[in-house]
Amino acid sequence: MSKREYFNDHANLWDELYHQQNSEQLQALVKRFEIRKSDWILDVGTGTGILLPYLIRHIGEEGRLFALDFSSEMLSLAKSRLPDERISFVNSDVGKMPLQNELIDRVICFASFPHFEDKPKALREMSRVLKKGGKLFIAHLLSSQKIKAHHLKAGGEVKNDTLPSGRVMKKMMMKAKFRGIRIIDQPSLYLAQGEKW
Repeated sequence: MSKREYFNDHANLWDELYHQQNSEQLQALVKRFEIRKSDWILDVGTGTGILLPYLIRHIGEEGRLFALDFSSEMLSLAKSRLPDERISFVNSDVGKMPLQNELIDRVICFASFPHFEDKPKALREMSRVLKKGGKLFIAHLLSSQKIKAHHLKAGGEVKNDTLPSGRVMKKMMMKAKFRGIRIIDQPSLYLAQGEKW
C-alpha cells in the first residue's frame, strides 16, 4: 500500500482516531503564526482540514487560503466541512505544488511534515512559493519524541514517519533559504519556524 492509499483509506476515521486536540489548543497555536488580514496562506498537508476554521478567522476579506493535500479523500472531507470562496482546495504532493513562485505570505504544516517522503525537497518547494519575508511554520501539539512514538504505535505506512533532529531541521531550512530559524520541542508543542530571505 502506498502512503497516499493509506491516508485515503483512513480519511473517514482520521480525526476520531488521531486528532484529540481541543479548540483552545488550536486557537493558541494559530496565534503563533502571526497572520495578517490580507495574508495568503498555504496549509500544507491540510488533511481533513482541522486547522481551516481557525485560519479562516484571521484572513479577513482580502486574504486567501490554499488547502493542499495529496490524499483526495482527506481533501474531499475538508472541502465538505468548510465551503468558503476564500479557500482553494489543491490535490497535490508537496514536492511539486501547482502554485506560482512567491505567491504566499505564510506556509503552515500542521501535523504533516513527518509524512513527507523527501523533506529537503518539500522545504525547497515551500520556500519557492513563499514571498521574500514570508514565514514557514512547522507545528505539532506533541514533542518530536511523542510524535515518533505515536506513529510507531499507529503502524502501517506511517510507522517510521518522524521529525528530523533540531540540528538537521535547522540545516535543511537554511539550505531552503530560511533565516531567523527557531525550534521549540516541548511535551505539548513542536514548532519550527523561519523567514524566507
